[in-house]
Amino acid sequence: MSPTLRRLHPVVLLAGLAALVLAAGATAQPAATSIALSLDASQAAQRILHVHSEIPVAPGPLTLLYPKWIPGEHGPTGPIANFVDLHLSANGKELAWERDPVEMYALHLTIPPGVTRLSTQADFLYPGEGGNFTSGPGATDFLAVISWNSVALYPQGPSAEVIRVTPTLRLPAGWSFATALVKEGEEGGAVRFAPVSLTTLIDSPVLTGTHLVDLDLGEHDGARHHLSIAADRAADLAEAGSLSAPMTRLVEEALALFGARHYNSYHWLLTLSDHVEHFGLEHHESSDDRTDEETLVQEASKRSLPGLLAHEFVHSWNGKHRRPAGLLSPDYLKPMQGALLWVYEGLTEHLGNVLPVRAGFWTPEYYREEIASLAAGLDTETGREWRPLADTAVAAQILYGAPGDGRARRRSTDFYDESIFLWLDVDTLLRERSRGQVTLDDFCRRFYGGANSGPTLVPYTRDDVVKALNALVPFDWQGVLAEHVDRIQPRLPMQGVERAGWRLVYNDRPNQAIADNESRRKNHDWRFSLGFVVGKEDTIGDVLPDSPAGRAGMVSGEKLLGVDGHVYSDRAVEGALAAAKSGKEPIEIIAADGDAIRTYRLDYHGGPRYPHLERIEGKPDVLAEILKGRGK
Repeated sequence: MSPTLRRLHPVVLLAGLAALVLAAGATAQPAATSIALSLDASQAAQRILHVHSEIPVAPGPLTLLYPKWIPGEHGPTGPIANFVDLHLSANGKELAWERDPVEMYALHLTIPPGVTRLSTQADFLYPGEGGNFTSGPGATDFLAVISWNSVALYPQGPSAEVIRVTPTLRLPAGWSFATALVKEGEEGGAVRFAPVSLTTLIDSPVLTGTHLVDLDLGEHDGARHHLSIAADRAADLAEAGSLSAPMTRLVEEALALFGARHYNSYHWLLTLSDHVEHFGLEHHESSDDRTDEETLVQEASKRSLPGLLAHEFVHSWNGKHRRPAGLLSPDYLKPMQGALLWVYEGLTEHLGNVLPVRAGFWTPEYYREEIASLAAGLDTETGREWRPLADTAVAAQILYGAPGDGRARRRSTDFYDESIFLWLDVDTLLRERSRGQVTLDDFCRRFYGGANSGPTLVPYTRDDVVKALNALVPFDWQGVLAEHVDRIQPRLPMQGVERAGWRLVYNDRPNQAIADNESRRKNHDWRFSLGFVVGKEDTIGDVLPDSPAGRAGMVSGEKLLGVDGHVYSDRAVEGALAAAKSGKEPIEIIAADGDAIRTYRLDYHGGPRYPHLERIEGKPDVLAEILKGRGK
């Protein structure tokens, strides 16, 4: 079922109407646009998609658009550079077109008299490397993720919700597929899907491959739920069945949290490959989840998976059903504004960590290790002294593509992780001021719940969030949010964690969440002792300015060669930390920076140092209450 717009903020509605009026004045178009789109993915293994479309037109000037601002990617990320071999024709004759010199996602042409249909032909080239989200690698010899925004051309003027598309898809021989789109039949070996709006098409990726399994998680609240998994090797799917029971519980916990669903069915599309871009991208009735090839057979990776799947599922409510007004782009050309990403992504990140515990994927102990690792990392950022959390949201499109070095001074997309501590503050304040009668779960039901429905879109503003909180418990919620979001915070605000009965501490016991991340990423995290991270090929990642490494002059990008007279290894660093703790000599590190060999002396004697959460004596364990399951 296509999304329906239930309510628009007046300013957004007027702006949208004005944009449509301006666009309509520049483009001659029929009253209704119904595009036939044929996608040939038979060469997906060669990283090529062939697309043909038929677009109804009227004589006169016409502007075609290629999607630029992709929902969930929070930036002008449409992969137009890989949209190639474009040919436009009418009545068998090729038509000349011209790219707009300023808005390069717009193509201008003139439709000759008597022409009613425009034919488009083009290819999309999956990149082999580089690019974020759907601009990154998405196909291998054995699988592919098809994102319809990468192959769509459509007339400027009507909103994407008004444009109707009838899609067909041809797959490589022997490949199966999974998608939220409804299959209507087959024509000449191609799958024909039911007509949908352009909005729904772009919101409905297809996962396809040689090795693909589908786990039917059953019907819940009148909607079926599926976890479909494709992998480069059949052996990587051997443990897929073990996910059925906990994923079913995850569905039950999410429905208990929100009190209603806003989809007709839901499909997780999980890709296991080391040769595609890794991320999660939300859609209303599905999610595009891509991660390590051995995720289901490697324990550290398997423990990370529930957070990804829960996060993207929560987005069906927070981000798709309800979306910040600034993130609406009716034609995928209007720029999005990320000021409320601390709600859109931040609350989702918080709930995406809570739900795996409620569903039984994680233990409360593992959750606390994860939260401690995030808190410690955020607290090391010297960028906190000049950049508020709000600016990490507004500048999201810049920060997503920023390099790793300098991250501590720059800050990154902190609206994800830091907002966990904001929403823990909100939850514990709700509980405290209502004497345990009101919780963040009540806010979620009020703000995102209602009655079961198909896909709907209800925009919101910051004032709407504050009003919903005040309707539950009157308080200075505007002030609470301003403290976390708008003001400079040199140290991470931890009052929510402490109100929940816990505090951040450091000792020499390894943190399990950090150890899992090290195992997955093949790196080693020495930030909380020496002040740097070591990545693949023994290369130094970010160096914390206010740390032993930073004060000694170490820089990102150097290759570690030796530690205290030994060839560099994790074990050599551990030995050096132990020796320095019981002695007075600094730790000597030898590194190569280009052609230069450098020797550093780190005056550190604190030994190994890892973050954990520790109970505050005399305070109730509110965190345990937050993590308790609510489902059936």
